[in-house]
Amino acid sequence: MIEISAPASTSHGVPPGELRIDRYSHSARIDTIRTLLGNKQHLVNHLDTTLSEDDVAGNIENFVGAVPVPLALCGPLRISGSAAAGTFIAPMATLEGALAASYSRGAKMINESGGCETLTYDDYFLRSAQFQTGSLRESGELRRWITAHRSTITEIVRATGNHIAVTDLAVDCLGSTVTISIACSTGDAMGSNMVSKAIAAVARYVSQSNDLVHHAHFPLCEDKKNIPARTKGKKVIARTVLTAEVMQRLGRTTLHELDDYIRDAKDMLALNGATSLNVHGVNGMAALFQAFGQDMAYLGECSQLILSSRFISEGELEVTLTAPTIIVGTIGGGTGLSAYEATLEMVGCYGDGKAAKLAEIITAFMLAGEVSCLAALCSDEFVAAHETLGKNRPPG
Repeated sequence: MIEISAPASTSHGVPPGELRIDRYSHSARIDTIRTLLGNKQHLVNHLDTTLSEDDVAGNIENFVGAVPVPLALCGPLRISGSAAAGTFIAPMATLEGALAASYSRGAKMINESGGCETLTYDDYFLRSAQFQTGSLRESGELRRWITAHRSTITEIVRATGNHIAVTDLAVDCLGSTVTISIACSTGDAMGSNMVSKAIAAVARYVSQSNDLVHHAHFPLCEDKKNIPARTKGKKVIARTVLTAEVMQRLGRTTLHELDDYIRDAKDMLALNGATSLNVHGVNGMAALFQAFGQDMAYLGECSQLILSSRFISEGELEVTLTAPTIIVGTIGGGTGLSAYEATLEMVGCYGDGKAAKLAEIITAFMLAGEVSCLAALCSDEFVAAHETLGKNRPPG
């Protein structure tokens, strides 16, 4: 049993210390929900789901139900990329009015300007371990030892899974500690657990193979936060060349206004210390991650997006969105749930060999969202769009 500390009294009269979460009984946990909701059965019913405990085993503990997130369709968007090619309609899961409509408008602008080009230019997952030594001399010796045993470490990593391989290995020092970092390819899995298992095996090997290690920490807590020097996942760029006619007709603004806005907004963001230089890229990323069963917490890393523009000719503006960190998978994790199998299959991205394709589709749709939002901002339609479509206001 897991105990939850309770206040001296609760709004439903539950005596202190009597709130419990039963690990082993789903019905007992539903009884806890009833207690928390003051036995209001209509509220309990709102959490009903067709999912069973067996369905979600490995995805969640203390399972009691599910909360609905509305699912929309966005697009179509024509993509020509290194991994994604074709015309795609993507699902987006969001509670924000105007989002799906705006991204669909951006897709239409891109389509009528010639489509979207995408490129995946790198792919690896990072993990590191830290070893405490007794002196700087020992740190130097340990660093040399690790470098000399690189091939053995590479084989240890490979032995931890069928789809993992070392693409890079680095050793660094901080004070009287030595850090080893491995970059790995992980196939079509997102890779987090896979590479954590690998670095744990490496750390045990290093610790047990010499007397220089006094203590080890592994893996280091570098996930799900923005660390510019530790970007990982797939590196993707989406590109379109917008035409003046399309922007005037569909966006009711000009290419020069778009270009000026991008430059001025990025200057303001940089002045204030931002490292994510875009309009609202993570907005679409969150809706797409949610719809495709991805790990939402990685938005803390993946949101570092760079929007750029340049004129190719007087009537053509190149707009690109560079995503140095797209952490997605098409096998494992949440993709094993049936609803996410369905959403991934909508874009032909369920199963092996599809992760890079999914990353390019996500980045292309994020670019569509940037284009449409830019047009709304430049034409002074941004507020009106949210007033018209985002009307779910609280009463009163």
